[in-house]
Amino acid sequence: MPRDPFADDPFDPASFLTEDDEAIELSEDERILLQRELEMVKKFRRILEPTGLKGLVFFCDHCDDEHFCTWDIVEGNMRSTLAGELAPMHEPCLYPDQDAYVSWEYCTGYLDGMHRAGRHS
Repeated sequence: MPRDPFADDPFDPASFLTEDDEAIELSEDERILLQRELEMVKKFRRILEPTGLKGLVFFCDHCDDEHFCTWDIVEGNMRSTLAGELAPMHEPCLYPDQDAYVSWEYCTGYLDGMHRAGRHS
């Protein structure tokens, strides 16, 4: 993992985190589900990235806003959780091309449509 770009920065946006902040411990069922979802994200990316789609959009209940996450961010967050680590901090895109991000439901529907059309990989 690259060096933290905010290391030694007094204005580090993660400065509110404390040593007590820990990753969520997953049950075996949660771990299996997350591993399956990570494999799905890899399929989404393999099929949709060549069409110009950059990642997923999620609605956040905490801030009542949409979050636009690149494929790398989504995969990285999932891998961190599976490794028992906190997801790395990342800066959101300031002005994302909202047409380049799709929902989880869109992705699963797209793959289902490809499967039904006999174009699955």
